[in-house]
Amino acid sequence: MPAPQTSFVVEPATRERVTFRLGFILCCLFLGTAITEGASVYVLPLTVEQFTSNPLYIALILALNPLFGVIAQPLAGLLSDRIWTPVGRRAFLMIVSAPIVALALVFVPYAAALWHIVLLVVVIQFFQDILYGSDQPLLADLVPPEQRTFMLGLVKGFENLGFLFVLYVGMKLVTGYRELHGTLHYGLPLYFIAAAAQIALVMLPSFFLQERRITSNTRTRMTPAQYIRDFVQQPMLLRLASAYSIRSFTRTAVVGFVALYAVKTLGFTEDQIGTSWGLMPFVALVLGIPLGLAVEPFAKHRALQVGFLIIIGTCFVGYYTNSILALAGVALLFGCGDMILEVTHKAFMSDRYPADKIGQLTGAVNIFYALGRTAALVFVGALVKWLNPEVDWSSVETVAKVDYSAIWIVAGVAALAGILLLNTVRDFRHEARGTDM
Repeated sequence: MPAPQTSFVVEPATRERVTFRLGFILCCLFLGTAITEGASVYVLPLTVEQFTSNPLYIALILALNPLFGVIAQPLAGLLSDRIWTPVGRRAFLMIVSAPIVALALVFVPYAAALWHIVLLVVVIQFFQDILYGSDQPLLADLVPPEQRTFMLGLVKGFENLGFLFVLYVGMKLVTGYRELHGTLHYGLPLYFIAAAAQIALVMLPSFFLQERRITSNTRTRMTPAQYIRDFVQQPMLLRLASAYSIRSFTRTAVVGFVALYAVKTLGFTEDQIGTSWGLMPFVALVLGIPLGLAVEPFAKHRALQVGFLIIIGTCFVGYYTNSILALAGVALLFGCGDMILEVTHKAFMSDRYPADKIGQLTGAVNIFYALGRTAALVFVGALVKWLNPEVDWSSVETVAKVDYSAIWIVAGVAALAGILLLNTVRDFRHEARGTDM
């Protein structure tokens, strides 16, 4: 084994252990943003489908989310590294962005034309991405390295609690509302709940975050060239970010289209989607903390490869899914693999973040995630359209069935690419501890 590279282990922003108050606030922030994200992932595609059944058009509109993430998340990360306000730096951006997202969510059920949806999606996703660019650096800001996998498991557990709420409660409300009112103001109960969550769980807790002010004596003038230079000079970060992009592609190929797959391919209702696919965030909620603790002793690139391997097996099973019970089993396996990737990957990358550049580097990494997500949405949307040549896309009412099963093949191939890339990565902190997997 190569000699440990202790010089590559970056001094963290804090060594103080997380208090109950801080942990509670972080969990609220991730829960609130997850409810909005859940509405975007599971109800927004069905909302867009009320105006067009063309999978490519749907994919392009959904791709506005990660596309704006390429701009908003790095901007938020860089800006929040360099500002200070009476309420903090990351907190300030969350306090401003959350009510804007909430207001846009309230208007979504009242959209009367496709361009209304597009405009609202632009507003929601731009400011939601600012929220992501602000809250994600907090884990490296306020959590010491030895607690990060545990805290990632905890906050991701609450994040998945938000997705569980959307799938088990929100989707049931959407089904009940549609049965009473038809497609008029489609999804209204869930959009309103997501708006309330932005205020109660994101904006208000942000006032009590009590961030620490971090200054740098080596602050340089930021240019595009300097931004890239700061990123690539961190050992292994470029490869880890590339693997993160592949992970994003893999996950989005399934999660981004699973609601349409369930409704248009398997013929499920919104309630049945929640009942079956709800096991994915459920297993993540239950296993988040145990997995966070379990992966800590091991080389993180090997843990990531295990997560990708589970995803590959899941995709093989998912391709042959044809019932609610079968989709529930797929969700269970997918959630396990996805949670291993989630609690490992961000903690792994945060080992490369200097204290005064946490937001900047987190934003740069999020560019890779956004590009992977955008590519998956556009590619899968175009592929599904191409694989259904017999469908007449000109009328929403005439499109009863669309085969979305290609999502499993695409995700499986992408996961294999992730495993191969991670063979080129090393875990310096693991090596410095003098342990081996």
